[in-house]
Order: sequence, then C-alpha cells, then structure tokens
Amino acid sequence: MSSPKLFRRGAMAIALAAAFAAHADENLRLPEVSIVPAQTYFPASGATDAERTNSLGTTSQINADAAYSRGITGRGVTVAVMDTGISAGNREFSEAGKLMAGYNAINGGTDVIDRAGHGTHVAGILAAGRDGSGIFGVAYDARLLPIKVLSDNGNGSTNYLDTGLRYAIGKAAIANFSLGATGVYNSSAMQQAVQAGMLIVAAAGNDGAANPDWPARFAKEGWANNQIIAVGAVDASNRIASFSNRAGDTAAWYLVAPGVAIYSSYLNNQYAYMSGTSMATPVVSAAAALLKQLWPTLRADQIADILFITATDLGDPGIDAVYGRGLLNLARALQPVGAVTTTTFNGRTVNVLGSALRPSAATSKLWSLAASGSLRVIGLDSYSRSFNVDLGANVVQPVPLSVSQVFGSMDSRLEVTEQVLGRTRLLAAFDNRLPAIGNPLRFDDAPHARRLSGYALVSQWAGGNEVALGAGGFAAQYFGIGGLPMAADLGLGSVPALAHPYFSLVAGASHGAIAHDFGGVKVKFGVLSSRLNGTLGSQEGPYLPTLPTNAWNSLPKANANLVEVSRAFGNAAMSVSFSQTREANAWLGAQSFGALNFGATGVTTAMQVAGAYLLAPKLALAGQASYGYTPGGYNNASLITALSGTRTNAFSLALVAADNLRRGDRFSVAVSQPMRTYAGSMTLNVWSGLTDSGKAVRDNLQLSMVPTGRELRTEMYYQMPVGRDASAGFSYILRRDPDNIAGAPAEQLVAARYSRQF
Repeated sequence: MSSPKLFRRGAMAIALAAAFAAHADENLRLPEVSIVPAQTYFPASGATDAERTNSLGTTSQINADAAYSRGITGRGVTVAVMDTGISAGNREFSEAGKLMAGYNAINGGTDVIDRAGHGTHVAGILAAGRDGSGIFGVAYDARLLPIKVLSDNGNGSTNYLDTGLRYAIGKAAIANFSLGATGVYNSSAMQQAVQAGMLIVAAAGNDGAANPDWPARFAKEGWANNQIIAVGAVDASNRIASFSNRAGDTAAWYLVAPGVAIYSSYLNNQYAYMSGTSMATPVVSAAAALLKQLWPTLRADQIADILFITATDLGDPGIDAVYGRGLLNLARALQPVGAVTTTTFNGRTVNVLGSALRPSAATSKLWSLAASGSLRVIGLDSYSRSFNVDLGANVVQPVPLSVSQVFGSMDSRLEVTEQVLGRTRLLAAFDNRLPAIGNPLRFDDAPHARRLSGYALVSQWAGGNEVALGAGGFAAQYFGIGGLPMAADLGLGSVPALAHPYFSLVAGASHGAIAHDFGGVKVKFGVLSSRLNGTLGSQEGPYLPTLPTNAWNSLPKANANLVEVSRAFGNAAMSVSFSQTREANAWLGAQSFGALNFGATGVTTAMQVAGAYLLAPKLALAGQASYGYTPGGYNNASLITALSGTRTNAFSLALVAADNLRRGDRFSVAVSQPMRTYAGSMTLNVWSGLTDSGKAVRDNLQLSMVPTGRELRTEMYYQMPVGRDASAGFSYILRRDPDNIAGAPAEQLVAARYSRQF
C-alpha cells in the first residue's frame, strides 16, 4: 500500500487540514498539526457584543450582516459535517436540536465525539449558536449532522467517506468536506449524492498547488451538475493564502472565503485560531444554508450558481486560475440576479424593476401610497427567487418649489409684449436663453438669445365674429378669466392661479377658436392640442420650450375641445365653460409604464365657472371654480387592473391691480387649490405570497386615490417696466400641504428678477 500525500502545513503558526489517500483502499489520515488553544477573547469593558467581535473574522469579510438584518440565520437547514466529529459538550452546540444524531462511518455506530478538535472548529465556523458568548457561526441557527469519517488520530479511508456521504443523503441539504485527497478516486458515492440533489462544498487543499485536490476537483466533471463547490482560502486582505491550492482547471466552480487565523470553537469549551482551506469551506457551506433557508425551493445547482455569479471578482478580471469566481459575497447573493418579474392578471410577464410612474396634481395620492409602502409586490428573479419589491421606489418624487419654476412664471409676465393693429391683438412671449457656464454667447449669437416662446392672437371680424390662435400654453389668455373684457387691462390671463386648471392636462398647448357675440353673450368654440409643441421653430430660431423628459419616452400628449359662454354685467363679467380632454399617453396628467401602466388613457369632462369684478378702474377681484370627471377602466395587462371613475376639483381667488406705482406695473395676490381628487380609487392585482411549492397567491388591493391633505397655495407677484428696455419683478409663493400630502412641510420661496434687452 502506497503512502498517501498529506496536506502540508503552511508557514503560519497554526494550520489544520484533513487529507486522505488517492484510492479507496488507502488510508485517510489527518496530518500532524500544531494547535494553539486560545482562551475566549473578551473585549474591553463597555463593549456590547463580544460574541460578534470574535466572529468578525468570517462574517464581515463576506457581508453576512446583509442576511442577519433580514432574519436569515440558516434556521431549518441541515448541513452534514464530514469530519472528525463534533464535541457535543461544547457550549456553542448546546441549543436543543442544534446537533442531530450523528453517524460514525468508521464503525457504523453513533459515537461522533470529536477528540481531535478539527471537526469542532469547522462546525463552529459553520453554525456555532448565537448565545451571547464565545463566537457564532455564519449560519448560526442551522442544524448540524455530524458524520465521523476520520478517527481520533486522523486515520480514515475513502470507504468511510463514501459510507458517511450515503448516510447523509436525504438527511442534509448540504455536505461540508473540510478534507481532501492527493488523487482521483471512485466517485460513485458523490454521484449518488449529486443525483439526490445534495450540494457538496469541498476544501481545495493546502499544498499551494495550481489545481484543487480531490474531491473538490470533481466539481469540473459533467456529472457534478454544478453541485460541487471547490473552496480556497484568502487572508483578511482578500489575498490568496500562500498554502491554498489555486482554482486551476476548476476555476468555474471555485470560490474563496476567509481561511487564515480563523477563531472558532475547540475541545473542552476552548477556542483556537486555525488556518486552512478547511476553515474557508464551512463559510461557504453556511452561506448556502442561508440561501436555502430563505428560498427552500432552490435546487443545489441553483444555490451554487448564485454564489458563483454574485462573488466579488478578485485577481484577473472574470474567472481566473487563482481566485476562480472570486470572494463569497452574501450581500450580493441575497440580491436579485437578472430581471425581477411578476405576472399580471392575464398572465403577462412584466419587469417590476423596470416600471415607473410619474404622478400629477390630480393623482397626488400616489406619492402618499408610495411613501407608506402600499405599492409593494412580490417578484421573481431569474432563479425564481421571490423578492418583496417596493414599487413606490419607482414613483417619481414630487418636485419642490424652485427658483426656475418661479422665474418661469415671472417670465410669462415680464417678457410679454402686446401689439394692437386695428381689431387684431397680438400677445407674444419671449424667453431669454442664458449662456451655459464656461460657454458664453458670442456677439453673433445675440439675435438668438431672445426667442419667441408663445403667442396669442385675437382677430375680431365684422358681425361679432372672432378668431383666435395661439401656441406655447397661451390658451389662458383667451378662455376663462383671461378672455373677460377687463382682463387685458389688468393682465388677468397672466396670473397663474387664475388659469383654467384642466388646461394643465394639455401642457404647452397650441389653441384655436372661433367665437360669436350674440347681443352681449359671447360663445366660443375652441380646440387645444399639445401634439403641436415644437411648431414654433428650431433651437436656432423661434421655439416652443418643452419640459425635460428624463427617462420618459415622451411628454404627455392630449387634445381638448371646449365651449364657453361669457357675458359682462357692468363692472362684472363671468364665463361658464365645458371641456373634454383626451389624453393619449397619460391619465389625469400622470404617466406610467411597465408593471404600473394605467392602461386606460384619461377622458376628462370638466366645467369651469369664472368671474371678475372691478372694485376700481384698475383693481379687480377674480376667481374660478372647476370640477371634472374622468371615467375609469379595466386593464388586465398591468398590475393596476382597475381605475374607478374619478372626480376632481380646483379653485382660486385673486386680487389683481394695475398701474399702481407706475404705468404698466402689475400686482396680484392669489389663493388657490390646485387640481385635487375628491372621489376615486385604484385596484392592484398582485402576488401577495407564494405557497410552499412556489405557486403564486394573488390578491386585489383597492387603494383610495383621495389624498389626506389639501394643498393651499398663496402667490404674490409684482412686476414693473424699468425704462424702455428693462423690467423687474418680485414673487412670493407659499404652499401648505404641498402636493396634497398631509403633514408635509410647508414650502415657500421668494424671488426677484431684473431683465434688460441689449
């Protein structure tokens, strides 16, 4: 009988490895090692978790806290420890049920007491209990099945190993092999374990060789079916240990884990530092147990593949001959691999992480639902692992008040010029293009720095007829309060709070209208469309500004039809209008796609009552109230399966004055409630859980779309001309319960602007 080659000790003070002969009839022997028993280490007085400190050598390097923070501890998973046995009297394994009744493969009995220390050290790394003292294992709530395949003096044979492995089949999901051989041997028992669905985690060996030793090297065989993981050792700096066998020809199935000076349980309730791939192997076995606890339906090959794919790459990029797949990374292993998908009511697969929703003022309740966690669903990654996904993270956050918003409102007042030619009145708005930092405008750019951004033209014909055209969101200058007789002198159409609230569904609209005066009663028929944005020209000439699209494919697009009746009564005037708005890619101004796709597009019928009263020749009180109804719909191709009929409203009241301090100045103070839903709901049909067999359980969640808050907005504007070529303005805005979110901090902003043409 030839003498087997043993695992060599490294140059460290302590190292431990198990080795066995290359052939089944050869002895398996544990090499002589130098062990330095260590007393339990207690941190300085005042430390709160000595046990955790003692365990950081294994847990921190592999990001195990990502599992513990989610309550993943290995509970319910059994790991077979093929070794010298386990010291049952050690306090780290005293919890009831921690150690199963073991098997002595050497004599067929039940004596699995460890008298060498190696098996106890390995078992402690894997699953020592978290009892507040000593250490805890990486999977500290896992059960251990002791299989004694090495005698007290380190002798054994592959017959013992095969016998012990066959005993573990059906009793353990994972087998830990902190041992190795110098050559290939009969693999029938391992093949049987693989066919039974077991995951085998085996030490690569401590010879500093280019390839792992057996049985770890069996991982590259086709019959292994990705169910054998070879494990090498790294130090605390993630460098390959000098003694560790490298990945070599088994690189695709090779992981590394901490294996240098690892502190763990030992004989007689003592603790020892040991080094070797024997110490790295139980770290990987424990990680597999954590995955198995969280996702019990995972197959062994899937668990291994997940650990391979999510490992931290070390050494040369990709799979290399030293580190193989890289360092075990539990944080990444617990994250989805590939797309996370779910199915809709009709079975369509949707990517939940690729979904998004951008609410509007009318759908502001969606922000509250997102913040409260009400939009959670269950999805599956490419390994059919279930993940609780918060779709609220995909809801675009509300935009707070900003200087750019206020300046935009001020510009609409400061940069509007009026031309009256006979019975035709033209309002034109200009935008001053500011140079980018580090890219000043050249002299010849000046003609393009001031560009037309919108206009409104009204032409009166004989017989009381009238035609109106406009672009750039100037419909408010003609319809509603902006179209009343006293509006032009006071600039009522330029007060943002007095604009028709449902025109916001047709953002930046172009408009056209015809009107006829029936003895003081004016009737207008109009159309609005946001589909024509951009018709005013290119970037180098007159242009119509558009909103940033960010990740969205297109801005909301809508058309609206409107009929309005208005009349003046001495110092007062009022109008009543009815409109119908058809949105092409939005619902009440909100856009969504993917799993949160509304499906239905909004068709909103609205009524507005508006009026103004002259308190003095240049002072008016004006206000409007609007109500809308949007029918609901059903959509089986999205998680949002139903939208009920939704009722919305808005109102505003303003005091407007002109020519106060100087001719041409304008002042307004307004209080308004932006568009808000007061009746309506949304139904989500989602996976609420999975059965033990992995079948989805569906549930309908009916969520109210009525916000708990009510935004009240106070706005104050003052603007005046400064000479012929300049203007100045002041603005103050206060929002209470912004975006209708109850309890949200109030927002306020003060801005001033001076503009001059050169």
